[in-house]
Amino acid sequence: MKKLNVLVPSVLALFVASAAHAGATFDTPQGKLTLAGDVEYNFDMSHINSSVTQHASNGNGTDHIGNSGRIDVTISGERVLSNGNFGGFTVVPQVTSSGAAASDDAFVTFGVKNDWAYKFGHFEAYDLTPAGQDTWAGGYEMYKASEARGRNNSAMMINKLVGPMYYELGASYGDYSSGDSTNSNTLPVAGSNYLTSGLAAYKAHDPIVLRPVMAYTGDMVSAALGGEFNVITDAFKVDGVNGPVDLSKRNGVGGNVTFKVSPDLSIVTRAAYLSAVANDQFSVGAGAQYQNFWLGYLFGNEKVKANTDLAIGDAKADAHEVYASYKIPSVMGLDNFDMYLGAYWTQQLAKDAASAALAKPTDYGSRVRFKYFF
Repeated sequence: MKKLNVLVPSVLALFVASAAHAGATFDTPQGKLTLAGDVEYNFDMSHINSSVTQHASNGNGTDHIGNSGRIDVTISGERVLSNGNFGGFTVVPQVTSSGAAASDDAFVTFGVKNDWAYKFGHFEAYDLTPAGQDTWAGGYEMYKASEARGRNNSAMMINKLVGPMYYELGASYGDYSSGDSTNSNTLPVAGSNYLTSGLAAYKAHDPIVLRPVMAYTGDMVSAALGGEFNVITDAFKVDGVNGPVDLSKRNGVGGNVTFKVSPDLSIVTRAAYLSAVANDQFSVGAGAQYQNFWLGYLFGNEKVKANTDLAIGDAKADAHEVYASYKIPSVMGLDNFDMYLGAYWTQQLAKDAASAALAKPTDYGSRVRFKYFF
């Protein structure tokens, strides 16, 4: 009871302090307790062809105007001993702009500060192909080496720091019932389009996808390389002409290099490649940030491989995406309130008549995003 009497005032003081500061930390008998969070609210205008059913009177797609966003509240605790050993947790309850309750990160971690750490729960691992500044890049889903990045139901990770080098080994596994192949941060599940060519796969066994990463951070150049590899056979299948077809072979690699040309200018290059049973995909792109302005381009290619059991033939398609973002910092003089102006354009083109099913018309959109930290 004594510990509770000490902790309750500490938590109350933490919540009161957060009203006046961008996050607050308070010491408790069990370590440091921190409250922070952010609000992200968007006003969107877009012209969407790729995900709507065309009608004879509206053959050019659908114009969309709407709002989106969420409020995240981050609660984290950590205790660090004098020898560097630590343990901690983070939980991020979330409320969307529609009023729905959700969650972002929710994980437990322990290890040795500035040395190694282990994490398990609901989180995102290292981003191998970063898009750049807080950006809206809509349109078609190209492979970006992020299918097993995390924020699924089951994930764990161990990482290690050695000077300027960072090493990470993550694993995504178990039930992916909340997954969706249209989300680059989750693995596909039963009933979803496992391939962009439209094969409806089902899960026969729980997969285990290993995701090793190594990264270097220097003064002028930073780089990262990694991959994601499903090590369980017969995990995903699809009903074929002659019975079930195993789709479990699904391995990808990705990486990026960042050049800091000057304090005001940075250039990022990124690439990813996926090899699967019925198709191969790759994406390659570059982006540049000058002060608060970001401009990026991503090229993608998909090759569907002929397979008699799946009753599919050869098909090829190229995808193009251009996107931009401009940050307006410290809106109304508030250093924790920023605004972003974003836009994108994307198109997927079939390479020949036999590939017509892969073709998707142009999508484009613009966004005004308000970002408030507390």
